[in-house]
Amino acid sequence: MRVLHVVESLGGGVLSSVLSMVDATSDIDHQLAIWHRREHADTGDQRAVFGGVHDLPGPPHRAARSLRDLVAALAPDLVHAHSSYAGVLARSSDLGVPVAYSPHCFAFERTDLGTMSRTALREVERSLVRRTDVLVACSPHEAGLAAELGFRRVVTVPNRALHPPEGRVRRGEPFRVVAVGRVAAQKDWRHLIAVKREADRQAVADESEPLRWEWLGSGDADGEDALRDAGVEVSGWLPRTEVLARLGSAQAYLHTAAWEGAPVSILEAAAIGLPIVARALPTLVSDDVPGLESTVEGLAERLLDLRGQLAWTRAHRRSLAFSDDHSVSLQRYRLTTAYRHVPAAARRRPEIPGAGMDHDRLPDALVR
Repeated sequence: MRVLHVVESLGGGVLSSVLSMVDATSDIDHQLAIWHRREHADTGDQRAVFGGVHDLPGPPHRAARSLRDLVAALAPDLVHAHSSYAGVLARSSDLGVPVAYSPHCFAFERTDLGTMSRTALREVERSLVRRTDVLVACSPHEAGLAAELGFRRVVTVPNRALHPPEGRVRRGEPFRVVAVGRVAAQKDWRHLIAVKREADRQAVADESEPLRWEWLGSGDADGEDALRDAGVEVSGWLPRTEVLARLGSAQAYLHTAAWEGAPVSILEAAAIGLPIVARALPTLVSDDVPGLESTVEGLAERLLDLRGQLAWTRAHRRSLAFSDDHSVSLQRYRLTTAYRHVPAAARRRPEIPGAGMDHDRLPDALVR
C-alpha cells in the first residue's frame, strides 16, 4: 500500500504526528508532499523515513495542479491530508483517489477568531464532508465534532511519543518548567506569562525559591521578546534530539495552548515520566491528560506543589501510566483500520459536480 501525506509544514506537532504514523506502519510506502504555506522549522533530519519527499508550489491553484500531477505519477492508494489548509487543498483538487483527513484540531476551534469567522470555517468543513472518505481524529473530542459535522466514517487514531525514551526523568534542582512549541497565539504564550507571574507571586508569599522557565521553540518575535522580558528563556528551533534532552533535564512540563488537537509534546513529556501541568481544554479532557487545571491560579499552584517530593512522584507515575495508554500497537491498529475503512468504490471515484473550490479564495483563517 502507498500513502501520500500532504502537510503544510515540515516541523512542529503535525509532523511529529505524521512521523509516528509512519513509524507504526513500516509495511506501508509513505510519501510526503509539503505545501510551504508558512515559515517552519525544518531541521533536515525527518525526510529519510519517507519513500519520497515532494514540494508543492505556494500559490493555491499551482499547488492543486502540482498535487494532481504528483498523484498521477505516484499512483497512491490513498492521500492523507493533515491540518486544515492541506485538508482543503487535497479534498477540493479532484485527485481521483480516496482522501483521508486529519484536522489536528479543527480551525473553527480557534479562540482568536470572531463568531462569523468560526462559523464560516465550520461551513467550509461541512461542505467538504462528501469529499472525505475517512476522517482520522486525534482525540475523542475531535471525533465527536466530526460526527456533528456529518462525517460518516470517523476513526480515532491516538498520537504517541515517537521514540521510546532511553531513561526517565528524575526530580532535581533547580526546579525547571518547560513548554514546547511555536511561539504563537495557538500555544498562548501570554497565558504562560500569566501563570509564571502568579507562580512568582505565590513563591514570594511562601518565601521560597522561584521556578526556572524555558520555552523550547521559536515563532512570533514580539512573543519571544515578551517571554524573555518575563524571565522565560527561549531556545529557538532545536533538533528533536535536543528537545527531548531538555525535556529530560526538566522537572515539569507546562502546556498553556488556547486550542489544541492531541499534542505530541505532552506525550513525549509523559513518556519519560515528566509531570504534566496543562490547561483543561476539551480535547485534553477527552483524552484524560493528567494534571489539568482550568485557571491561571490552579496551574501555578499545581506547579509549585510539584516541588514536594511526594506530589512530584505521584505526578511522575501518572505521566508514565498515561504514556502506556498511547502505545505503538494501538496506533498501528487504529491507523490500519482507518485506511482500510475506505470503501472500494471510492478508490477511483468520479469527480463530484460542483465540488471543486476556487483555490485562490481559500480562507486565510484556515492557516494555524
